[in-house]
Amino acid sequence: MPRSCSSSSSSASSLDSCYYLRPVVSSPFPRRSGGSVWILNQDSLQNMPANIQVMEATGCTNAEAVKLLKKTNGNIRKAIALLPGKDEWDFTLPRVKVPEKSSRAMGYGSDYNDGYGTVWQRYESTEGDEHDPEDLSLDKLVADIQRGVSCTEIRSQLTRYRERMGREKTRQLLNGLVNGFPAFFYVVERRDAELVRMWAEYGGDVNTTYGKRRLPLVAYAIILGTSYATDTTALLKALLSVGASVAGIPKAFHTPLERDLDDDDPATEGLGNLAGEHQKWCSPYAQKRVTDSLNFRFEQRYLLHRAALLERFSGAKQQVAKLHKAEALLGIHYYLVGQTAAITFVVDRLTSHLALQAERPMILLFAGPSGHGKTELARNLGKLISLDLHMTDCTSTRYVTDLWGPYFPYQGSKKGSVLNNFLAEHTAQPSIVFLDEFEKTDKEVQESLLKPFEEGITLNRRTLERLDCSKTIWILATNAFDHIIHNFCKEHGKTLFADEPGREGQKLIMKLSKMIQKESISKFGAPLSGRITEFVPFLTFSHSEQAAVADRFLASFGGEVIKPVKESTVSNMARLVGNIDIQVRRSYSVCRALVTDGYTPELGARSIANTVNRDISVPVVKEYLDRREEIREDQGKCAFVVGVDEDGMIDVSEAFDMGTMCSIN
Repeated sequence: MPRSCSSSSSSASSLDSCYYLRPVVSSPFPRRSGGSVWILNQDSLQNMPANIQVMEATGCTNAEAVKLLKKTNGNIRKAIALLPGKDEWDFTLPRVKVPEKSSRAMGYGSDYNDGYGTVWQRYESTEGDEHDPEDLSLDKLVADIQRGVSCTEIRSQLTRYRERMGREKTRQLLNGLVNGFPAFFYVVERRDAELVRMWAEYGGDVNTTYGKRRLPLVAYAIILGTSYATDTTALLKALLSVGASVAGIPKAFHTPLERDLDDDDPATEGLGNLAGEHQKWCSPYAQKRVTDSLNFRFEQRYLLHRAALLERFSGAKQQVAKLHKAEALLGIHYYLVGQTAAITFVVDRLTSHLALQAERPMILLFAGPSGHGKTELARNLGKLISLDLHMTDCTSTRYVTDLWGPYFPYQGSKKGSVLNNFLAEHTAQPSIVFLDEFEKTDKEVQESLLKPFEEGITLNRRTLERLDCSKTIWILATNAFDHIIHNFCKEHGKTLFADEPGREGQKLIMKLSKMIQKESISKFGAPLSGRITEFVPFLTFSHSEQAAVADRFLASFGGEVIKPVKESTVSNMARLVGNIDIQVRRSYSVCRALVTDGYTPELGARSIANTVNRDISVPVVKEYLDRREEIREDQGKCAFVVGVDEDGMIDVSEAFDMGTMCSIN
């Protein structure tokens, strides 16, 4: 359980148990942004009055110290955690001025609101505007990022610079400091996952740190996410997927996983040895900021936990992936919940396939219950390795012509089928074909795939020309073996869903894969089954995975309703439910309550989505509508608090706070 990095023995639980000393003058150490983290020294301050301890730790005035102690009911550690320590950064980056030359050249125009409460000057691109790459400075790049310049334009600038100056010079540029901060911190502040991946692609160091206490970039990304309006989960996924380490994040923040973090009574030992070189950044203030963010988004703790357990890919695998421009494939674990074994199967097979430069297509059979990631994995594969993806729903594919279309010159051949036309457009090119509900096809359709699977060739039904599909990745998704997987998960769940399944878990997955292969011969026949490269089992979700899925759906709802109200007489242009801040302070408890009776293994994520909608989305919207006679764009914001009551049921209530309440007419 995360606890304070240092403690004071004078941690009274109420104001009556503290004594105060009115200082002659205010503390001589004003708070400053920047510099090293100051950590409370127990030996030197433990006998001091409570207000003096708070003043010395944070550099605040006596009046501020007393106010903080009142707010925390006299708890010194909690009071100190509310403010950054002396010389401790408050996690706010300074604005970077546009160099005068760049400002004139690049043409900054009207104001730009980033959606997070900051108004910047908008960049206005000039068509055909070419600049000398040698004029590119890091200050200018960061200023552009802060002012909302598009990723496309930033990439264009970096590409020109790299072509002129080389990769090493580009890497050195991106890893420089701006106003004393690593440039990558400004990239993360933008909250744009695409920009994060691009900066890393051009040489930015995802493991950079700030200050003498070495605050990790990953920790900064977590700290920035305080609400659904500023959610940074996508940033964390991007950072981890391109190689960011979690070694600098104290293990207690994510292990054990199935709990909420305790921020009521922190103690040093919960975070382990913070004297370690990589964890000195975790002051009481920083710890509280991280704890608040992680308690708000359980999926972030899940991602940290997963990153800590996943084995590093070998340099050789990274080399193969880089050669084939498939580096993003190695980070695919962070874009799905669960299915570690399935993802590992696919990554291992794909990297081997690429290394051998095989001239035969790869055929994968995804076997598992609905709603457990088969389609999501296929979509992410196409997105991450930049391959076009074609998806066919085989529930309506009864005849060969349904899949391939009629041969020329028969009626309808000029139009062709969607699959036929896709392969014609991608002949001799890498692509992905996903055949969903494959068990619904009949034997004739299955036999029509034997030649493409074996030889990597087929005929274009529109022209009778030969099509080369040797570089096609075929994915057959099926629910035909659900009974095997359900029974297997029930029998071996303790090992399969352990935090660290280890070699025993790997052996079980291999055993399950062989069981599915054997059943496939009975279901689809030996000729087709013999052509399948890998049988990939998709398991049901563990308790923590169920909670992470629930957190995703809850975040999706929260991210939608936080958007501003938009009035319109056209229904599809109006947004009448908006300006709603969904506050979840103990997300694991909330998500666990949602899935305890809301997760059905046969339905997977869909059952969780329905539960989130029933227990949270509908009550919030109902309360929002019931309390208002009119919805207006200027109605202000309101907040709904989501928690768990004493009976373990989801509790949703509107927070009537003067600063956040909607106007109710």
